[in-house]
Amino acid sequence: MFPISCPHCNESLSFNNDRSYVCQNNHNFDLSKGGYINLLPVNKKKSKSPGDNDMMVKARRDFLEQGFYDPLMKEIKSVIENELNFSTKELSILDSGCGEGYYSDNALSSLNGLKSTIIGTDISKYAVKHAAKKYKNNFYFVSSIYNLPVKTDSIDLILSVFSPNDSKEFGRILIENGYLIIVSPGENHMKQLAELIYDSFRPHEYNIIEKIELPFSHISTHRKTFKIEINDSGMLQNLLKMTPYYWNTSKQAQTKIENCEAISITCDFNITVFQTV
Repeated sequence: MFPISCPHCNESLSFNNDRSYVCQNNHNFDLSKGGYINLLPVNKKKSKSPGDNDMMVKARRDFLEQGFYDPLMKEIKSVIENELNFSTKELSILDSGCGEGYYSDNALSSLNGLKSTIIGTDISKYAVKHAAKKYKNNFYFVSSIYNLPVKTDSIDLILSVFSPNDSKEFGRILIENGYLIIVSPGENHMKQLAELIYDSFRPHEYNIIEKIELPFSHISTHRKTFKIEINDSGMLQNLLKMTPYYWNTSKQAQTKIENCEAISITCDFNITVFQTV
């Protein structure tokens, strides 16, 4: 049974062996044909289809499945396996802002010496649909990270990659001494892509430690930097659609990208580890 709860009354949700998850107050959530459930109440939506659209999700999947971020996946796994001290070998893990599920399956599954039950959530129904369809060993649902339909004190580890964070909600669902790993842009992340679009590049700020409040304490920060070679303008378009730059790209810059046949781009990540206190 997954540690999920009803978004209306916070009671536990159980599968009814048909196609629904139900709480003791008879709130009912149907399992889609794709194998996910929607736990985002209509009154919690700020738009009809919040989060990434289908085009952005497909672009991210096409890019990530080429293995460009494999060094990041290996680094996250190394941090989990070699630095974190869990009280159990059977972990409940949440991928918060899971997107199309690539990070869930490539950074959180098959951990040495650990057995992980992975659940993932995103506010984008398109992202969750893609995640559930491909990564069937994990369980995905639509929700807001600011009102997580997850049981209190039920999660051992949360991973958040380029996603919003909420200290209060994360602290609520994590067990005592649970861990939170946040992946954020390093100073020079996507420097060459930005220089292709704008006249100048402004380095990314690192302010995650200041943003994450009690009940968390900062344990460590790891920086992972590497370069990727992109030799296809279509793949470069996919990368652009993964970034905030996409929404501010001028027609002139778009033409530059379409005509760019080869580019070396810096991938620069901060992997920050917190623990509940």
